[in-house]
Amino acid sequence: MIRRRALITAALVLSAPAWAQDGGFNDDLETGLDEIIIQPMEEGGEVGGFGAGGLSLEDLQNLPNDGFQQELKDITTELQENVVSASGATVRALDKLTGQVADLTLETGGTQVFGRIEVFLGDCRYPEDNPSGNAYAYLVVRAQGDEAPVFSGWMVASSPALNAMDHPRYDIWPLSCSTS
Repeated sequence: MIRRRALITAALVLSAPAWAQDGGFNDDLETGLDEIIIQPMEEGGEVGGFGAGGLSLEDLQNLPNDGFQQELKDITTELQENVVSASGATVRALDKLTGQVADLTLETGGTQVFGRIEVFLGDCRYPEDNPSGNAYAYLVVRAQGDEAPVFSGWMVASSPALNAMDHPRYDIWPLSCSTS
């Protein structure tokens, strides 16, 4: 048995290509890997004391403030919308098992039951200049028998998947805020 294993091992070594025996790299690949030198940058931006260049933090801070840098300052990265709190909201609930859909009308601070979940509306906000435009609802959803909520947070009507409830049976999302 040992002799047979030794013969198989010897056959494998003899049949393996040369690059497999020396780790996969040899000098005739002409990769230039042995010519790469990595040296840490020293004070003053010199690399290895040769004055080869590089920018220090101070150099980066003193770059001229024109050209593309001015264009970057003109870019707005966030939009802030003025919102107003509403007296309530309409939330759509779906039972994925039965296919039942219901629109729940909730008052701020109120709770409604749908199937085996309880939906609490903490607040609903809408854009000040467009009451029918969007709805931001703070919802807390509890399943019967569980003390910890299955969902607690803000949901956005225009992007329900942004902060969706992860429940195997139920799905909910806000439709609109009540403006009256």
